Amino acid sequence: MRSEAAPTPASGRSAPSNAASRYRENVARHLIGISRDLQGRVRSYLTEKRGYSALRPSFGPFLSLIWIEGRPLTAIASQLAISKQACSQLVNLGEDAGYVERKPDPQDRRSKLVVLTQRGHRLIKQAARVILASESEYAELVGPAAYRRFTASLAALYRGLGISSQVDPALAAIASGSIGVLPLISVRIQRDLMEATLARGHAGLKMSHGQVLPLIGPEGSRVHEIARIQRVSRQAVSATSKEIESLGYLRREPDPQDRRGVVLQLTGRGKRLIADSVAALDGLDTTFRETLGERRLAQLRQTAQELYEALHLEEEIFEHGPGRPAATGPTHRRRPKHRRHDIQGLATRLRRELGNRDTARLVALLEAGARNGAS
Repeated sequence: MRSEAAPTPASGRSAPSNAASRYRENVARHLIGISRDLQGRVRSYLTEKRGYSALRPSFGPFLSLIWIEGRPLTAIASQLAISKQACSQLVNLGEDAGYVERKPDPQDRRSKLVVLTQRGHRLIKQAARVILASESEYAELVGPAAYRRFTASLAALYRGLGISSQVDPALAAIASGSIGVLPLISVRIQRDLMEATLARGHAGLKMSHGQVLPLIGPEGSRVHEIARIQRVSRQAVSATSKEIESLGYLRREPDPQDRRGVVLQLTGRGKRLIADSVAALDGLDTTFRETLGERRLAQLRQTAQELYEALHLEEEIFEHGPGRPAATGPTHRRRPKHRRHDIQGLATRLRRELGNRDTARLVALLEAGARNGAS
């Protein structure tokens, strides 16, 4: 796995240890981060443009598991690596929003299947369109050829890891060569890493803790930073962080920039957990290598890292941190090789935030300003 190169004096950063570098620079983190970005795009569009309400980050992988036909609650819980109780709560939320319902299992009348409603089917198809529309933006950031290899490798992982053997004909493109399979791959990665750390003696961990623990940087993190990255409420992050704190992995310290705020810091136990999760990456590498082969795995790593960096994912966690001001001035400029990605990443974020109409207006204003400046 490619590790971060030693920085030049102009980077303003000290050289990380191998463990710290691997904690940040690994294919698991990059794929999970890209998946989060994709799901955030889908959720924003469906909520703001299509009027779908009560959408949650956990709905994407959950609803994807019942594309064609219903599944028993226990099977869904196993696939998502959550408890049956947590899965039941998730299904209840989906029912309340009108996306799923419970129906008798024709094979076992004592059991029920969780199935999509008509509204749920419409939601999934709308989400599929957003995913496919996002492909061109991602491909622009890393290059069409590299992106095609990237999605082909994702499709191979989707099949090779046995995540799902069923493909909805209406969504065949997503399962055969699109980034749309990434959320389910991301869940599988998180499940495997969690099981590996549980085996190393870290009892009590839940999948939901993965929303917080990986985003505690070397100098700590604030709740609102994690909430923004995960695109969830501060209340949700705060509740999860309190659970993790009760297990002894986190502590709260006064925020040096805000006397009313706190910074979440890893305890000694938390640092051991992170070290064990880094060690668990070896097993993940082996699984990916067996599925893809060495050459395709190397290509997947490289493109995932380039896309992760181009989208500026998790930068505030690792680049700055609560104890330092945001980097400014010429000593903190990015290396030249990232400048093109910086501009493309900014364009991508602007299109996502503003929409096509307002983006076009902004371009017109910028062009007018450039003409006036040149005259």
